Amino acid sequence: MPELKVSQAVAVVLVTVRGCRNCCKRMKRAIIAGVVPVVWLMAVAGGLNAADSEAGWKSFFNGKDLSGWDTYLAPPPGSQTPLGLNHDSRGVFTVIESDGAPAIRVSGEIYGAISTKDEFDNVHIRVEYKWGQKKWPPRASPRHYRDSGILYWCVGPHGAGSGAWMRSVECNIMEKGVGQWWSVAGTYCDAEAIKLVLDRAPWVPYRGESDGEQCYVYQSGFPHVTVPASDGITPSMEYEKPHGEWNVCEVVAWGNVGIHLLNGSVNLVLTHPRYREGDREIPLNHGHIQLQSEGAELFYRKVEARAVNEIPAPLLAHVPSQQDGDDGCVPLFGRDTGDGWAQCGPGRFTFENGVATGHGGMGLWWFTNRMFTNFVLRGEWVQEQEIADSGVFVRFPNPRNDPWLAVHQGHEMEIGDPKPKKPTDATGSIYPFHAPVSVPVKPYGQWNDYELTCVGHNYSIRINGQLVNTWTDRQQRSLAGYIGLQNYNDNKTVRHRHLRIKELP
Repeated sequence: MPELKVSQAVAVVLVTVRGCRNCCKRMKRAIIAGVVPVVWLMAVAGGLNAADSEAGWKSFFNGKDLSGWDTYLAPPPGSQTPLGLNHDSRGVFTVIESDGAPAIRVSGEIYGAISTKDEFDNVHIRVEYKWGQKKWPPRASPRHYRDSGILYWCVGPHGAGSGAWMRSVECNIMEKGVGQWWSVAGTYCDAEAIKLVLDRAPWVPYRGESDGEQCYVYQSGFPHVTVPASDGITPSMEYEKPHGEWNVCEVVAWGNVGIHLLNGSVNLVLTHPRYREGDREIPLNHGHIQLQSEGAELFYRKVEARAVNEIPAPLLAHVPSQQDGDDGCVPLFGRDTGDGWAQCGPGRFTFENGVATGHGGMGLWWFTNRMFTNFVLRGEWVQEQEIADSGVFVRFPNPRNDPWLAVHQGHEMEIGDPKPKKPTDATGSIYPFHAPVSVPVKPYGQWNDYELTCVGHNYSIRINGQLVNTWTDRQQRSLAGYIGLQNYNDNKTVRHRHLRIKELP
């Protein structure tokens, strides 16, 4: 992976639509009824703008040539033979001057892409683009929108998708559809969306390119759906500037989340991008970046990327939970304390009526039956007194008689003080490494719920439905281990219940 410095202080402006999720619920009822006023184009606005810190960006366009890029081109019209790798005899990708500055011109004449030689995992991508005039067959008819795109986490051979592109996640750059996701080489993903016949949904900017075309429309707050390789997802809002003006398209790709932005506003969020090899699901979470040629002339400039260790705080509200409901989750609490749980170190846990209560410590009550790798862990806790202390440990080795192994070799979601002097001591922190952006806990004596997700070296925490912490462990502690609960010697009481887990690819 390229060594990119990560910004630790990101200044951002968050634009929100007041009551947007209630509007989404009303829109859903209106969609079902077949009546959707134009004023209800309420996909959540808000994202990163020009105030975003400039630290850590690496430019991938030197303003002179395409050094650092590979070119791949599909067969030209009338041919069965691809032009292939680094053989651009037609000048599909060239460097020119536009508006007084260097730019990459994409003629669009032949399908293909330029690809970074570098690979990325968690990355923030930013490009400026504007449309040219020319359109080429087979996308030259009046009904065809001008089309290109950013492909990220690109893997496998060139030409795997439509004979032109690598298997990847797409952030489409298309008139009326910037931010769209379309499958490339059999990929699929999840999103909050509803499938519509576009002819019957005049409020959707993308009108389709054939009569009766159906497409999933992204709607924040709607139920999760798995969007198959045969379908696509289009935004419900349009933020593109008039033809001929420069636009800024961004992708924040972190863990198993892809956030697409246009001119500072979020217009689509997808999760769990993946593909199949036989009966196995393979996650897409690292790879090259490609810029497409797809039948239309356009220009790119300021092509940049930077590594990210977290999702920027203003974007957290746009990221949905891992799934709706508990389908596929397996309970970790049995009928009594003997069902796979054991105490390590001082103190103890008691278990009654489905509730585990810690006493004394500092010790660790751990699930001995098996280890887990990638998963979403859900549970509830209640603190009976102010700042009563506990924690949820994941991915630690067999502790035997030493609970500190979980501290030093695993990771902990802290339960304790909502407003400590040290932010990484707060409830919802990944202790002691990364603080939450907020601590939306209920008053003492009331139950709180949490969702802790571990995918690769990426960790996220959601408290009472709100995503409060995302963090990448660049020290790369264990990718697999046991799960446990902490009992603490503060003479206070924390209880746990409804602990359940779902494994992820």
